[in-house]
Amino acid sequence: MSILKEKIDRFLLEANELDQIADIVKNNKFLDLRKDLLRAKFKVDFVFSPVPHYRIKSGGKTIVIVNKKYADKADKIVGDIAIGFEGKI
Repeated sequence: MSILKEKIDRFLLEANELDQIADIVKNNKFLDLRKDLLRAKFKVDFVFSPVPHYRIKSGGKTIVIVNKKYADKADKIVGDIAIGFEGKI
């Protein structure tokens, strides 16, 4: 039973983080996201290769923020920006 509870808690945490990131993306331009992501206590890297994107480390997983034209399966789309977990997006 505790394994199920841990999985549910992790799922809810990930969903909350994606919602929090989506709110930040909604209120900023792509290149201006870093400041507000850092203010929200996310550990953020900006990478230029293979395409410009942000990487956020979160609980052993990496969340990617990229222009939606470079994403196949995003967990969230806000305007022209796709948000999702690395390997999935």
